[in-house]
Amino acid sequence: MATSDTAARPIRLRRGLPQVPLHLVLIATSIAVLLPFLWMLLGSFKTYADLINRPSELPSPWTFDNYAQILAIPGFLNAFVNSCLIALARTITGCGTALVLGYIFSKYRFFGRDVLFIALLSTMLVPFPAIMVALYLTLSDLNLLNQVHSMIVIALYSTIGTLLLRQWISRLPNELIEAARLDGAGELRIIFTIIGPMSAPPLAALAVYTFLTSWDEYMFPAIVLTEPSVKTLPLALASLKSLFWERYELYCAGAMVTVVPVMLLYGSMQKQFIKGMTFMGGVKG
Repeated sequence: MATSDTAARPIRLRRGLPQVPLHLVLIATSIAVLLPFLWMLLGSFKTYADLINRPSELPSPWTFDNYAQILAIPGFLNAFVNSCLIALARTITGCGTALVLGYIFSKYRFFGRDVLFIALLSTMLVPFPAIMVALYLTLSDLNLLNQVHSMIVIALYSTIGTLLLRQWISRLPNELIEAARLDGAGELRIIFTIIGPMSAPPLAALAVYTFLTSWDEYMFPAIVLTEPSVKTLPLALASLKSLFWERYELYCAGAMVTVVPVMLLYGSMQKQFIKGMTFMGGVKG
């Protein structure tokens, strides 16, 4: 036994050696990513003089005045509410339509199904700037400019979500669906009470992805939402540049207000998100 243990130990050591450079790279990358965030977090609790004179040290004194000033700016709190409304509505509608379309494309057989699905996927190849003008003119014709719900209308479904849910649902057993139909369950009941709970990992990944992209979107809302009452949080944060040109501590506080909701969402759905993205990376047509 001693001989076999001694022989096995160098093998484990040799297998572990290639991992050391990889771990060092991951640690260095993590530090490079976290340092700016840590600097921003500490800067949000500093006074202007403290941030300028001691940018790399801990706050002295710690202050919450920056957050109070940010939230007191006219329209900033309203922009936070608008961002929450748009991101949540987009997430709910995007996940709901992706679940329904994924179920239809995976479990239904009808003429032209594959052609229609390929046509749907082909929209992913069209860059958004190519359709931005047409989309703006359409919203203008519908009198939806400077309307918060206009940002929801343009994202009622998710192409990548439909692809992800189609691949996931296609692996679910048809016998389960047939049994539910024999028990008298309708199609919507099957989708939302049976298929939906069983599709939690891809739905969680899609929810986090949709919420994040909606929360951070800047270019199109900057064109459509021009009135102060309908601005989103990224637009309100960008407007601080003209109000507080050198108030970097307020920038830090505003950026933290923008980042925290996304961090809380990802932290609460981390396991499901990773599982769903892992499946997505291994999807085969």
